[in-house]
Amino acid sequence: MTKTIRNRCTRPIAGCLGLLLSLQPAAGLAALSSDDAIHQESAQEQLLSQRRGGGSRGGGSRGGGSRSSGSRSSGRTGFSSYSGSRQTTRQTTRGNRQSTRQGNRSTRQGQVRSNSGTRQSTRQGNRDTRQTTRGSNIDARQQGRTDRTNSRQNNRTDRVDTRADTRRDVVNNWDRYGKGWYSNNNWTNNRPWTYGWYGSSYYNNWGWYPGQAAAWGLAGLATFGVINSLVTSAQSNEVSYIEVPDSDYYLYYPSVTATGDVVTFEVNEGGSTVRFSADCRQGTLNGATPRNADEAQLLNAACQVAFGQ
Repeated sequence: MTKTIRNRCTRPIAGCLGLLLSLQPAAGLAALSSDDAIHQESAQEQLLSQRRGGGSRGGGSRGGGSRSSGSRSSGRTGFSSYSGSRQTTRQTTRGNRQSTRQGNRSTRQGQVRSNSGTRQSTRQGNRDTRQTTRGSNIDARQQGRTDRTNSRQNNRTDRVDTRADTRRDVVNNWDRYGKGWYSNNNWTNNRPWTYGWYGSSYYNNWGWYPGQAAAWGLAGLATFGVINSLVTSAQSNEVSYIEVPDSDYYLYYPSVTATGDVVTFEVNEGGSTVRFSADCRQGTLNGATPRNADEAQLLNAACQVAFGQ
């Protein structure tokens, strides 16, 4: 064929060109046929390969089917591992949360119990303290009462002993005062001054008396009946003094003289004679408020002898 082309190409150029153009479709067809054959062969090989692969899957051969099954198995195994890991993580997280909640709950319950125990302990401590304080106060009051009782008892004993000693020392001065208003049984009517107006209504109204009497533990002053009875008894026995009730004084009642509301008198206070003056309306002794219960009783006795009923 090449030879023919060469022969023809020896012809004029126009003839060669025409020959080439006429041969081109044939060459293209030959080339196409060659390509088709290659493609067809490739398609056959591919089909054969697919059949082999299909047969392997169907027949369970160790070829492609083994690899495909292994791949799927490996995929499933990886998925299962991942799924199991996630499940384990969830369970672990859930367990941690549960443990944390349980721990927090236990902590709160422990704190509540601790606070409750602390409050209970505090209340019990306060209750014990109050009870102890109350008991101490009761004991202190009882001890105070006991001490006051003992003190009064001791004072009474001392006064009794003092009176006994003083009585031995008191001198009966009956003859010294001579025969005066006191020297007969009707002495209350023989007083040569205004009398009969003094009594409890006066000494209860002395400004100092209520408060001081309470402070001294003085229940009251001797009544007019007690004082009058003492004077009458002493006058009948021609004794010149009386023992002032609840005091350490002995009043020489014949020495009493009155000028207006002021009275003067003599007192034996334990071996010596002392002169006093008293304002029976104002409630003063020697121009001042009595200093103790003994002086208050002396003031009352002198005023009763001078101005009493």
